[in-house]
Amino acid sequence: MKKPGDPTQELQQALSYAPDWVNFMFGGETLSDMMFYNVLQVLAVGLAGWSLAAWFERRHLRSLSAREAPLQHISVNTCKNTAHCEPEASTLLIGSVVMAHDYFRTLIITFKSLVGGNIQPYERLVQRGRREALIRLKEEADLLGLDKLVNVRFITSSISGRFLHALEMVAYGTGVRTQR
Repeated sequence: MKKPGDPTQELQQALSYAPDWVNFMFGGETLSDMMFYNVLQVLAVGLAGWSLAAWFERRHLRSLSAREAPLQHISVNTCKNTAHCEPEASTLLIGSVVMAHDYFRTLIITFKSLVGGNIQPYERLVQRGRREALIRLKEEADLLGLDKLVNVRFITSSISGRFLHALEMVAYGTGVRTQR
């Protein structure tokens, strides 16, 4: 006998009018079956998202390594002087990047910030951002034919929204072409 207001019966009745794919994705004999299948779907999507994000991160790190190799001839220092050389030309250079996490890592960052401790996903984001900004700075120096970067500094600003954890990393310094 059907009880009035029984959520399982009402849900099954609503699903009976739905297309077949909806019944396959969200259906079940009981409410607990439906909840179990939905939890499995959330876990599967989370695992797929995490795996895809890790793949993109590894790909970006390989790209950074490939872009760094031809720029090894440009020396970088944080000193304010050019250390015993007379510069032939100099100019201010800027390299900047805005990087963000995916939703899955943002969720982990949110939980981790509630508990406290080292937030490794955010730390990796900052490291990748610094590296990318420095490479862009070196690429600009290389385009101008400069061989040294002096007085290099980094500025970081956080861009946060409801579901967004991003940072802007700016590397700037004086590009110098030394007399040869």
